[in-house]
Amino acid sequence: MAIYAGGDRGAGGGRAGRPGEKGRTRVPPHVLRELGSPRGQPPHRGLLAVLLTLAAVLVFVPAVAAASGAIVYTTTAASLQPRLDKLASYHERAFQTSRVFDRSGKLLYEFVNAGRRDPVKLDQIADVLKDATISIEDKTFYENFGVDYLAITKAAYRIFTSGEEVSGASTITQQLIKLVLLNNEERDYQNRYKRKLTEIVLAQEINNQYSKDQILELYLNEINYGNLSYGIQAASKGYFGINASELNLNQASLLAGLPQSPTYYNPIQFLEDGRILKGFRLKPTWLNPEARLPNGITPPRARQVAVLRQMVLNGKISEPAARNVIAEDLQFAEQTVSITAPHFVFYVKQMLENDPTIGPLLVNEGGLNITTTLDLRIQDIAQREAARRIDELEQEKRNIHNAAVVVEQPHTGEILAMVGSIDYSRSKATTTPGETGNVLDGNVNVTTRERQPGSALKPFTYLSAIEQGKLDAGSILWDVETKFPIKAGASKRNLKDPDFWYGPKNFDQKWHGPLRIRESLANSLNMPAVKALKRAGVPETIDVLHSAGISGLNQPADYYGLALTLGGGAVTPLDLTTAYNTLANDGEFVPATPILKITDRSGQELPFKAGERRQALDKKSVAIIRDFMGDNEARTPLFGRDNPLHLSRPSHAKTGTTEDFRDAWALGYTPYATVGVWTGNNNNEKTAQVESTVGGGVIWNRIMESLFKDPDLDRLLRGPDLSAPLDFPSPSTYGLAQGNICPIGGRFGQRTTEWFVEGQERASKSDCDLYKTITAVADPNGGYCTPAKGVDYGGRVQTFKVWSLPPSTDDEMVIDPTWESGTLRGSPLAVQPDHVCGSGAASEPFVNPVQTRPDTQAAQPRPTQDTSQANQPPVQRPAVPAQQPQPNRQQPAPPPPPTKAPAPPKAVARIPSLVGLGENQARGVLAGLGITSVVVDYQGKDRLGDLYDKFPAYAVVSHSPGPGTPVSPGITVVLGIRAP
Repeated sequence: MAIYAGGDRGAGGGRAGRPGEKGRTRVPPHVLRELGSPRGQPPHRGLLAVLLTLAAVLVFVPAVAAASGAIVYTTTAASLQPRLDKLASYHERAFQTSRVFDRSGKLLYEFVNAGRRDPVKLDQIADVLKDATISIEDKTFYENFGVDYLAITKAAYRIFTSGEEVSGASTITQQLIKLVLLNNEERDYQNRYKRKLTEIVLAQEINNQYSKDQILELYLNEINYGNLSYGIQAASKGYFGINASELNLNQASLLAGLPQSPTYYNPIQFLEDGRILKGFRLKPTWLNPEARLPNGITPPRARQVAVLRQMVLNGKISEPAARNVIAEDLQFAEQTVSITAPHFVFYVKQMLENDPTIGPLLVNEGGLNITTTLDLRIQDIAQREAARRIDELEQEKRNIHNAAVVVEQPHTGEILAMVGSIDYSRSKATTTPGETGNVLDGNVNVTTRERQPGSALKPFTYLSAIEQGKLDAGSILWDVETKFPIKAGASKRNLKDPDFWYGPKNFDQKWHGPLRIRESLANSLNMPAVKALKRAGVPETIDVLHSAGISGLNQPADYYGLALTLGGGAVTPLDLTTAYNTLANDGEFVPATPILKITDRSGQELPFKAGERRQALDKKSVAIIRDFMGDNEARTPLFGRDNPLHLSRPSHAKTGTTEDFRDAWALGYTPYATVGVWTGNNNNEKTAQVESTVGGGVIWNRIMESLFKDPDLDRLLRGPDLSAPLDFPSPSTYGLAQGNICPIGGRFGQRTTEWFVEGQERASKSDCDLYKTITAVADPNGGYCTPAKGVDYGGRVQTFKVWSLPPSTDDEMVIDPTWESGTLRGSPLAVQPDHVCGSGAASEPFVNPVQTRPDTQAAQPRPTQDTSQANQPPVQRPAVPAQQPQPNRQQPAPPPPPTKAPAPPKAVARIPSLVGLGENQARGVLAGLGITSVVVDYQGKDRLGDLYDKFPAYAVVSHSPGPGTPVSPGITVVLGIRAP
C-alpha cells in the first residue's frame, strides 16, 4: 500500500501551541524531477526510490540547496502558488456531492451534503479534540516543516526491509493539501509518486505562508468525519448535538479516529437502542499496540483505543483517565437520515471505498453519479412483505422480530433488492428473561452478517456427493436413528453422551426408513443429509460452497464436522443467495453486483467490476439437484401440497431452520429471479418455534408471486419481449437420461425412475438390494422368532421379504432400525426378528398370523405407525408375492383336543375414533381407557390443506394408532390437532 494522505497515517503527538517558524530549509532541485519508473517495475521499488531520495535530502539538503536548488525550487513553488491562493476562498467553494440512483434514475442518497459543513475558528474547538487529532495523525505537527522527513525515512526503511509499500508519513499539512488542492488525476493511485513530491513542495510553502494554527483550523474544518459531516463542527452537531467547543474526552477521542475510514468506523451502525455506543474495560496491557482488545469491541471503539493510547504516550492525558473514558457508554444524538434503501446504499458505499480505482475520496467528494442495479419497485415489495410477515408473527406472540431479503437476477448477478432489516430506524430491546441485547437493530444490515443457515446448505451437500460420484439419484439413504463418533474414546458405553456421539433428529421427530436424495432433500430430512455429507466429505463440500459463492466457512473442516449440512457453519444471506443464484446459472458463479454505471464530475465513466464469472459447478449435477428442488410432489409428504414453496409458476427452492429455532430461511429461484430470505432476532435469541415455511417461506412466496403478477416487473426480469423461459429445460438437455429404480413404496417412495448421467442409468427395477428373503417361525408367545439351527418347526416356518437394513459400524452406529410404516404389504415383518426361537416353538399350538391377519406388524421390532397428514392419499407399498407354505415340508400333526372347553376370551379395549373431538375431550376419552401417554401434533393449513377449513381450532383431525387398535400397556397415542 502506498504512502498517501488520508489513509493510514503516522500516529503520535507533538506540542500544541507553537507557531511554525519561517525560512526553513527547502528541498533541493533534483528532488523535484519526475521519477520515470518503468510500468513493469514492482510498485514498491518506485516508492522506495522516492523515499530514499527524500532521506538523502535530510542529510545533504543544506549544501545542495545552497549550491543550486534555490532557483528551481522557487520556480516550482511559484507555479503552484495559484493553488495556494485557493485556500483563502476555499470555504466559499462547495465541493461536489456524489449521488446514488436506482436503475431507473431515482435518487437514493447523496453521500455528501454541502450544508453539513459549518466552519469554526480554532478557538471554538475544544483543546482535547486538537490534542487527540495531532496525537493520532501527526505527532510532530508543531515541529515539522509541513513534511516529516524522519517518518519518510522510517517508511523507506520498512519498504527496504519488507519489500512492500507501507502507509504512513503524511503530515496534517499534506493531508490538507490532498483534500483541498490536488485534482482527481493527481490523486489517482498511478500518480502517487509525482503527487508525493507535489505535496512536499506545497506543504513547505503552506508552512511558510500560514501559521500552524491556521493550517490546523483549515484541516479540522475540511476533514470528513463520516455520517454526512465535513468538519469538526458538523461532526459534533451530527453525532452528539453539541458544538465543537463542548466536546469532552470520550467524544473527542472517538471523533479524532473517524477520518481514517469514516464508513468503516461509523459509530452509528454499532449503536444500541439507536443512541448508545457501549464502553469496554481495557486490560492493563492495553498500551502495547500488540495487546489483544476485549472480545466484541466495535471498530469505532477499537480505533478510539488507538487514539487514547497515543494521547497517553504523548503526555496529553493520564493512563487511568484513558481507561475510565473507554469504559463509559457514549450517548449519541438522535439520528434522522433521509435515505431510501439505506442498507443497500451503505453497502454500495463500502464496496466503492474498498475499490482500488475509486476509493473513499472519490466516493465522498468526487461528485460521482452512481447508477445502481436496485429496482425501487422490487425493493418496496421486499421491504413491505418482510415487515408485514414479521408483524403478523409478532401479533401471534412468536418472539420473532426481524427479517432480511436479497433479490438477485441470474446470469447478471445484479442485486435488485436488499432489505437489511424490516425498519432501518427502529430498534427493540428483548423482553425475554435471561436474554440481553436487541431483538431488532434496524440499522444493522443482516444481509451481510453471518447467521446459521439450518438446512439451507443441504442442496450443496448432495451436489458435492453427486459431483464426486459418491451418490447418484438412485442411491438409498436410511433415515433411521443413527449416531456418529465425534471424539476419541467414543464407545457403546457412552452412546448417550453428546460430547462423544452426534445423532441428529428430524424436525418432525420421526424416522422414515429408506429414502432417496429427491425425497430426502425435498422434505428436508436430517439423517440422510448427514449420511450424504459423510460420504461426500466435509472438506470437499466446503469447496463446493466456496465455488458457489460462499466467502465464509473458513475454519478447518473438523471445526464444522457433520453438522455442517444442518447449518453448523455461519454464512451471510447475501452469500447464500448468490450461491443459489449459481444453481440458477447452471453452475456458473456470477458475482453479486450492485453497480450498473459510475461517472465522475466531468461525465467520464469510471471502470467498476464486482468480480469474475467462472464455471464453478458441474452442469449435470446442478441439473439433477435443481430437478429435486422443484419437485412439489416429493415435498408433499411433510410440507403438504399447498406449501409456501409451491408457486403459481415453476420454481426451485429450499428452506432452512436451525435446530433451536433461532434462524429460519427460505431461498429459491426461477430462470429470471433468485430470492433469499432470513428471519430471526438480531441478538440471536430463540423464536417461539418459528420454522422456515412459517417465517421466511411466507415472505419468499409473497415476494415471488408479486414479481410474477406485475407485467412491468415481468418484463424487467424476463426481458422486454419476455424471452426468458418460465422454467429450466429438461435434465435431458444436459446429457442426463432417466433410468429405472427399484420401488420403495410408502408416501416417500412412489417414483420408479430417476435421472442419471447418460450411460450410467440403472439396468432394471429388479436390480435392487432394498429387500431380502428370510425364514421366521410364529412364536407361541407372540410375534416371530428366528429358527434355531437343526430344529424342525414344521409348517410354522414361513418365508418373508423384509428390508435389508443398513449395517451398523463403529463410525456409523445404527441405534434403532425401526421407522414409521416400516412393514411390507403381505408381510407381518419389517425386519428380521432379533431373537432365536425357544424350545417350545416346535411343539406348542399356534395360530398362523399370516393367514389370519396378513398385515399384522411384528412385536419385535415394532415399527411406528404411519402418522401422515389426514389429507394425504393412502400409503402405497411395493407389491410382494403372497407367501406360500413350503411344498416339500410335512405338515405337523394337529394338537390333541383340549380336555375342557377354554374360558371365553376377555374383551379387549380398543381405541375409538377421536376425529372431530376437541383436544381436551380426546384426552379425556383416552384417559378413561388408561392411556396416559399422549403426544399432540399441531398442524396448520400448510400441512392440512383444504382439511384445515373443515375443522374448528383445536379439533382432532387424525390420530395414531387409528380406530380399533387394541389398548396395550404403555401405548402412546399421537393426536393430530388443527392449529389455531
